[in-house]
Amino acid sequence: MKKFKAFIVLLVVIFVALVVYQNRTYFFTKQALSLSLGVETWHWTAPEIANAYYFGGCFLIGMLVTGYMGLMSKMRSRKTIKGLNTTLNTHLQTIETLHMELDKFKSDPYFRKKSAIDAENADKETLENADEESVIELPANMEPSKA
Repeated sequence: MKKFKAFIVLLVVIFVALVVYQNRTYFFTKQALSLSLGVETWHWTAPEIANAYYFGGCFLIGMLVTGYMGLMSKMRSRKTIKGLNTTLNTHLQTIETLHMELDKFKSDPYFRKKSAIDAENADKETLENADEESVIELPANMEPSKA
């Protein structure tokens, strides 16, 4: 993939160089920029320079602005990631303390006896509340096995 990207960049550079070479009379003619704010005393004229320098300056300014925006975006992302990592760590600590509390309850003999009794009562209630439709009837010639 890196070779493909390098190839594409090389094609773009060659295309730009070809455009500049074929239009070199335009790019190397000198022009002066001027700024007038409507008042005769507020008139400014830049020294004459080649058009290629204007294009190069605009390209450089664009690269600097783009780099600055990318850097700010990366800083914002880094700050967000840092905040999310601290939240994750606090959640992991909470989970760890809850696991420790659960282990304390599991090791308590009173809790173990009570949970076993509750499980037996739940099984009995389930069997007592079973519908007639859910009960399987054995044929008349078969007797239930006694285990």
